[in-house]
Amino acid sequence: MKLFRILAICCFIIGALAGLTQVQAQPEQAQVEYSSAPAETDIEMADTLRQDGKIWVVVVVLLTVMAGLIIYLITLDRKVGKLEKQFKE
Repeated sequence: MKLFRILAICCFIIGALAGLTQVQAQPEQAQVEYSSAPAETDIEMADTLRQDGKIWVVVVVLLTVMAGLIIYLITLDRKVGKLEKQFKE
């Protein structure tokens, strides 16, 4: 039962992150008036990663980390379940 809860939480988090889009609070306002941020909205690093195809490396690394965390949680849940059974006996 705990394994189901862990997987449900992980699926919810992944689904919530996949559904996020860039949201702009005031689309008609082109610039923020009282800001020390640069006026340029282009992010050079992201453009460079997209042009070089390295953005996929970032995506693969993030997915690998997430898969590792899920596998770790599943194995930890199994171990705790075995210990609970031993403790009850």
